[in-house]
Amino acid sequence: MANIGAVVDELRVVPPDGDLVLDVADLATPDLSVLQLIESLRAQARMHGGTVRLAAPANDTLAALLRRAGFADAMPADDHDFWFHGVPLQ
Repeated sequence: MANIGAVVDELRVVPPDGDLVLDVADLATPDLSVLQLIESLRAQARMHGGTVRLAAPANDTLAALLRRAGFADAMPADDHDFWFHGVPLQ
């Protein structure tokens, strides 16, 4: 994901009541804007009856970012399932 703005522009055409599968497995250097975008997509989908899911569990880089950002501390079960597909966070 070279430019988060370009990704946001592409996602504007996705209906919020649809089903969106995100492939973030190849993110080499994600930053907080990636987490913000994903969480925003999830919130919009919940409000409009859609779904967002990851194609695969968060990789080590994304898991480290979730920890640094404080997302991993006391993460609710549904968030854990979203990010890690039920795999225990190590």
